Amino acid sequence: MKKYIYLTIQSSPYNNHHQHYSSSSHNSLPSIQYSDSFVWINIIAISSRRRRMSLLDNVLGILRVRVKRGVNLAVRDVSSSDPYVVLKLGRQKLKTKVVKKNVNPQWEEDLSFTVSDPNLPLTLIVYDHDFFSKDDKMGDAEIDLKPYIEALRMELSGLPDGTIISTIGPSRGNCLAEESYIRWINDRIVQNICLRLRNVERGEVEIELQWIDLPGSKGL
Repeated sequence: MKKYIYLTIQSSPYNNHHQHYSSSSHNSLPSIQYSDSFVWINIIAISSRRRRMSLLDNVLGILRVRVKRGVNLAVRDVSSSDPYVVLKLGRQKLKTKVVKKNVNPQWEEDLSFTVSDPNLPLTLIVYDHDFFSKDDKMGDAEIDLKPYIEALRMELSGLPDGTIISTIGPSRGNCLAEESYIRWINDRIVQNICLRLRNVERGEVEIELQWIDLPGSKGL
């Protein structure tokens, strides 16, 4: 008989995301909980007669993405749009709330992902919410996480607040609308990013990356 391992991440009242794993096992382990002011994680691990299987073996940590705001987004209704953002990392997919009738929406919403492969890009897609038809696409962008992961692996500490660790400039190979700075802020490494949306006539989205170490995980 199959039993299952579930990883549940909740980063805001608007989002619920579940990863689902299966294994042939019989005896369950106690659940493991980890929390901070932004992320709540509950892991239920299932043991096997032959071996104990840890869900965290391949997890490097938690990537928290703050979707801040959209700027001059495309109009998809009569005179405005009802935009929301979808973020994808590997098989994980989360979305923000809908902001009605606003092409300069303020989301200020945190979405959190487990990271196992630092080479996977983060994909961002903006949609216009419609009640009676398929939601219209309002552009997309791709974020290369490797520069941010490299900064995290430097294992920095005690830097003056606001110190710039790295700078990534806009180019044809990325979706940056302007220079992106990886900084030391409040004892964390943070990257602020302004994205120029592709496959649309106009629009930018501002996001912020932060990293959360997960006790018991593989780590960086």
